[in-house]
Amino acid sequence: IQMEASGKVFSASGNATLSPWGEPVGFDNEFCTGSLCLVHHPPEGDSWKGMTSFAEVLEISGPPSAVWEMQLQVRFKVVPQGNVWCAFECREGPLQLGVFSRGLIHGALRFVQTLARSRGVELRYELGKEGRSRPHLAVPVTAFLRMFRSDGPVPLPITYPGKKGTWHLADGVWQPIERKPDLFDTSHYFTLIVNATNVDWHTWSLVGLPGIGTLNLAKVMGHQALHTFVYDDGEDDGKENRASAGSGGPQGRRHFAELELFPPHRRKSAALAESVASETANQATCRSSCLVSL
Repeated sequence: IQMEASGKVFSASGNATLSPWGEPVGFDNEFCTGSLCLVHHPPEGDSWKGMTSFAEVLEISGPPSAVWEMQLQVRFKVVPQGNVWCAFECREGPLQLGVFSRGLIHGALRFVQTLARSRGVELRYELGKEGRSRPHLAVPVTAFLRMFRSDGPVPLPITYPGKKGTWHLADGVWQPIERKPDLFDTSHYFTLIVNATNVDWHTWSLVGLPGIGTLNLAKVMGHQALHTFVYDDGEDDGKENRASAGSGGPQGRRHFAELELFPPHRRKSAALAESVASETANQATCRSSCLVSL
């Protein structure tokens, strides 16, 4: 498998490279500490090459099997206020939409939003306006099918085969628990599971769309990266935010975890930059060693 930098994870101690092969990456910030991993199905023509346990991760929530799954393990340093959201956002510019396509996407999202509300799930979205708001989509993490709680950090990825529910690790065994509104606290670790069957980050496209098939995300987003982050409503429970941003934008909220997913053309440059930085560091170490030996 060709190892490319799929993105980066933001941390107060320095950003880290994110790979698509299930390698955990740690992070720490003002409001949260934890780790995350991304397990992505190999590109067409490649195989898992022995990483069968990762293949099993994508089969847990199926059928159909997920194209990718992200496991985010967090320990909150502050108790979240209101809902906790997982958001996807474009920050480098507006979506490349004409009047017709913008109206079509807006109508589709409104339909999905109404459908989600009928199931007790709030969906927030904003198509964005130049200089005023960023395009984003946010769903509450309580809508995720799988969630795990533990007294301490556990190795990622978690491969427990439960398809739907919330579990707590007790005496080495995952025990089902109720997902209460006040579940989140500052004493436990929580592993949030998010995956998708119709988004392929390798090809940067939506796949298996009814009546469409495949849609290249670059046609909508251009060549910008996609930011993914977890935030809460804040002290005002989101009321002030909804009033100012219409659909409840995430600006101004506490960000507990954040990463940036790279489109294909950015991955090679990111991997090259990391390689150059590593080589420069090795050369500096070598020069230092030589000076010491002299």
